[in-house]
Amino acid sequence: MAINLTKYKESLQAAWKEVVDDKTTTNWALFGYEGQSNDLKVVSKGAGGIEEMTEDLNSGKIMYAFCKVMDPKTSLPKCVLINWQGEGAPLVRKGTCANHLRDVVNLLKGAHVTMNARNEEEVDPQLIIDKVAKSTGSAYSFKERGDQANETGPV
Repeated sequence: MAINLTKYKESLQAAWKEVVDDKTTTNWALFGYEGQSNDLKVVSKGAGGIEEMTEDLNSGKIMYAFCKVMDPKTSLPKCVLINWQGEGAPLVRKGTCANHLRDVVNLLKGAHVTMNARNEEEVDPQLIIDKVAKSTGSAYSFKERGDQANETGPV
């Protein structure tokens, strides 16, 4: 069954905008399902970083976290989307919600890194920052190019 992003669309978008807006102190938002429905809603949000966010993760539920962290290589803020599938969440629910991730990614645009997590060790702040630092957006490689004007041959 498809995810319902329209029931709470305004609050979902408002929470996402707070995280990506540099003028607010909000640096994370947590989204989850209303009861056993496929209606996605805002669970919580805050300004206390990943540590504060992990306190609200529920091991028996499927949730999505959108947070902003500082990239240690560039000192620029980067956004991370975490697909939380708690270890205690029912298997049938995990299977159903696995198909929802694409729609959530389209709703919560701008994530530099998307990762999956099942337990609190997988959302360790240092682990997340390491993944951001290794992401392609912060590792540039410049190769010197030869003079291509003099090269001849079939095109």
